[in-house]
Parts: sequence; structure tokens; C-alpha cells
Amino acid sequence: MKFIHTADLHLDSKIETLPTEKSKIRREEILRTFEKMVDFAVQNFVTAIIIAGDMFDTKRVSVKTRERVLQTFIDNPTVDFIYVPGNHDDVNFISSIEELPSNLKVVTNDWCKFNYGNVVISGIKLNKINSLTVYDDLLLDKNNVNIVTMHGQIVDYKSGEEAEKISLPKLKDKHIDYLALGHIHNAMGGELDFRGKYAYSGCLDGRGFDEIGQKGFVLLNVDDGKIDSEFIPFSSRILLEYEYDVTEKDTWIEARNEIITHLESSENKNSLIKVVIKGTHSTDFDVDKNGLSLRLNETFFYVKVVDKTELKINPDDFAIDKSVRGEFVRLVWESNLSAEEKRRVIMCGINALKGEDF
Repeated sequence: MKFIHTADLHLDSKIETLPTEKSKIRREEILRTFEKMVDFAVQNFVTAIIIAGDMFDTKRVSVKTRERVLQTFIDNPTVDFIYVPGNHDDVNFISSIEELPSNLKVVTNDWCKFNYGNVVISGIKLNKINSLTVYDDLLLDKNNVNIVTMHGQIVDYKSGEEAEKISLPKLKDKHIDYLALGHIHNAMGGELDFRGKYAYSGCLDGRGFDEIGQKGFVLLNVDDGKIDSEFIPFSSRILLEYEYDVTEKDTWIEARNEIITHLESSENKNSLIKVVIKGTHSTDFDVDKNGLSLRLNETFFYVKVVDKTELKINPDDFAIDKSVRGEFVRLVWESNLSAEEKRRVIMCGINALKGEDF
């Protein structure tokens, strides 16, 4: 018997890190990835798909997207969808449906159990009230294969967003074979106790550069009372981060050409790439991030270039420079500003003298 563990789809998310047109494309691609995952489930005789929270993004779900998702459930009656509402989910999705499809199983604030032969899937929607008693209320038969699903943040794990906390120690010795979690957008997991393990599937398809790397879902195969899990890469595009140090480079043209050559020879052209330029350089080394961005966006779906370089200044180089630039650098360097502030002011001033943005 097979099951899929997925989470954090964030369908219809605006994706503010991308330009408007690219954001629209990505929203459609992410929705299609969900539909393709369901096709995969049907083709591979998957019994149920566990959606461990955040299927949508609050207040950003269009009627069109809701209808497509609902129709996907209806069109695939051989697959059950076990849906755990998360902290980003649109609560109106369920309430707006007059009659839920029989294969859509919505988890509530109390433990819900779904039986598939000797496999039992137990799920609960956490809130500030039930999170105090949820562990004592979870009673499982040790003779079953037990899959438990929740959406929240494991205690002591650092995350940028608040969600209900999940205590792994309190779930030990509960006869859990697989704990299917949602909320963390990177696939991760580990041993829960001597019997079971826990896992975050990560998001199904990356949206921003805080979701770099391969994304997908976890395929669970239950055989002879045991669960084997396999991460299935499935995202429509991969988000990557590439760092380049200019410290040892003589000119920006040299550095620019190396970046272009490396990326175009080694990366998938469908990727979204964040190029981070770092290191130190002299005042004569002109980092043209806009020009590099325009050039790379001719090849890749989307490239964002970030300049994190620092200006390397030797005041002696400007001691006898009689130009406006030299006088400006000397004045700033002799000021009471901190060393970091001096570098920033000098960089802005030099760019302004060249007629460039800063």
C-alpha cells in the first residue's frame, strides 16, 4: 500500500520576490505541479495523499484556483486526500463547499482517524487550546501501522514564522511508525524513537530564494507491517544560490565573464538563480549587477543579482590625487564616521561622480 506525504503547497501565493509576469507564471506552474502529483498518485496506485497543512495562502486564493483544486479531488475518486489545515490555509475553502467530495478527509481540532486495512492515519489541527492535551489524547494500537500527521514547528527548531509547537519527546513511545509534518519548507527528518521516525516533506515547489534546492514529496510504501519512505523530486523548477568572490579578480569584466560561463555551462536553464557577489575590491572595480542581471535573464527563467562586496580603501592611494574623487575620499576618510560608514559613503559618492545609481 502506498501513500504520499506533502505539505506547504501555498497555492495561489503572490510570490512577491518575482516580477509580476514571472509571478503569474510561477503560480500556474505550482498549481500544475500539484495536479501532476495527483496524476502520479493515480498512476502508481497510491491510496491516499496526506496534505500536512498550508495548501493555500490566507486571503490570496482565487475562485478559479479553489475550483481547480476541488475538481482535482472530484476527478480522482480512487485517491483519498487527508487535509490538515495549517497556519496559512484559507479557512473559507472548506466552508465554501456545499458538499465535500467523499475522498476529501478534513482533519479537525480533535484527533481524526482514517483506516486503510492495518494502516491507520491519525491527524489533528493544532491550536492554542488542544496543543496542551494533544499528546495524552493520542491513543494508538501497537499492532497497526500508525501514520500521524500534524502541522506545526517542532520545539527548538528556528523558523521565520510562528506556528503551533510540536514536542517530539512527547510523541515518543506512542507506537508511531511515521510522523508526517508540515510547516518547514525544507525536507528534513530523523528518528522519533526505536520504532518510528518523523519527517517534514518540505514544500512541493519552491517560490522564493529561501526555498532553494530540490523540492518534492515523500512516497511511503507499506509492506509487511513496515514503512519505507523515499523523497521524490518533483518541482517544476529549481531555485539555486550561487556565490562568487571577486577579491582576487583584476576587473569586473573578468569576473562577469566567469560568472556567465559557469552558470550557462552547469545549471538548468529553467532555474531561478540568486547570484551573490561577495569579497573586496578597489574603487576602480565597478560591480555592474544590473548589467549582469539583464544578461543572465536572457538565458534563465529568472536571475536575481545581489552585491554584497565591500570597498577596499587605502587612503594613501588618494593622498596626492588632485581630482574631485581624491578630495572627496580624503574628506570622508578624515571624518568621524565609522570605518563601515566611510566605505558606504565613499562608494555612494564615487558612483554619483560616475553618474550611476547608488
